[in-house]
Amino acid sequence: MKKKNLILSVMLFFSILPMALFTGCDKDTNCYLEVKVLNESTVDPNSGLIIPGNPMPGTEVEVFQDGGTVYAKGITDGDGIYKTHFSAPAIVKIKARIDTGLSILHGESSVRLIQGETVPAVINLTR
Repeated sequence: MKKKNLILSVMLFFSILPMALFTGCDKDTNCYLEVKVLNESTVDPNSGLIIPGNPMPGTEVEVFQDGGTVYAKGITDGDGIYKTHFSAPAIVKIKARIDTGLSILHGESSVRLIQGETVPAVINLTR
């Protein structure tokens, strides 16, 4: 009887072990944000079509939640992109600003951060 209980215990242990090792702990609970900042769009005088803006490297980006603890600040890279992550889902506001020397351009947006996902945001700067 003891031998049978020991065998059942060993079998139970090895059947539960994979579940304990491969569930729960590996789940990514962070929320990722990728902000792309573009300069203001222009209108082609010949066709009237809107020409999208170009990436704006060196733009200051601020991410925050009204009344919350979510906050990040940084500068866009050479491709006009700023990446950050947070530990919990939230609805955040994003502000971008750059002083070009000729004018100050700014823009804003808001997004919902989703657990385990990268959420894209595009900000078009204007005067």
